[in-house]
Amino acid sequence: MNTAAAGGQRDSLTCASSTPSVALAGFGCSALLPLVISFGQAELKTVAASVAGGLIASYQIGYGIAAFGVGPLESRLSLSLGAIYGGTTGVALALAVLAVLIARRPARLVTEAPRARI
Repeated sequence: MNTAAAGGQRDSLTCASSTPSVALAGFGCSALLPLVISFGQAELKTVAASVAGGLIASYQIGYGIAAFGVGPLESRLSLSLGAIYGGTTGVALALAVLAVLIARRPARLVTEAPRARI
């Protein structure tokens, strides 16, 4: 069996299996970030401008860590890209669970006292 052909086939399979992950990441960046900003501004009207600025600043910090942190992790700690991506996936899932727990609302909020019927 030709090892070059086998390697090429393996690369094709890896690429095909990672395409949904890349699509999901693109969806997260292009659709969910603006959606989260608009929800934050709607919920926190008094500090709406600060909410947008804080979310974009957090996004940029995370992007900077990802862009400039992977190289040192790979070279100095001898981690593979698969291990790095696997670890970051675990962190992302943990943060998603935390966000769901924090964002849960009580079943019913009482904003006014009930009016007496006469």
